[in-house]
Amino acid sequence: MRKHVFGLLLLAPAAALAAGQYSVIEAPVVGVEPLVRTVTQRIPHESCWDERVRVVERGRSHSATPGILGAVVGGAVAGALGHNSRHQPVIAGAGALLGASVGHDVGHRRSERSYYVTEQRCEVDYELRDVEEVTGYRISYRYGGTIYHTHSGRYPGDTIRVRIQLQPLD
Repeated sequence: MRKHVFGLLLLAPAAALAAGQYSVIEAPVVGVEPLVRTVTQRIPHESCWDERVRVVERGRSHSATPGILGAVVGGAVAGALGHNSRHQPVIAGAGALLGASVGHDVGHRRSERSYYVTEQRCEVDYELRDVEEVTGYRISYRYGGTIYHTHSGRYPGDTIRVRIQLQPLD
């Protein structure tokens, strides 16, 4: 049936076509070539793992006991060392101050505690992948015994619509 329609269109009166009118026919497609371009895609991949992490808690010691105890011990030791000296009260006072300082530092060290927890860590890496994508088609079709070529953004199928128009030359 397609041959009959095609034959009738070829026999259309030239005067009708020459008057600026046109006809549309279905021309057989004889070849299709996809037009391809390569596109690089970044594909994210998330990697996660468990990691052991040390946590240190430093609490503030509000107790004056370590400092007082250090002052008493420091004063007693310094007083005993300087018992035959006329400067024994000064030596005992200096020992008490030094003992209070040491006691204060020891008290703060004891308020520090640490422990381990397991935390999940993640990072994103990217894989580069080249992908071919079709951007259109180069189509070859036959009309009147001649092969013609055109481009289209979509696949044509077995036939392509062609507009036939005659224009007179001067």
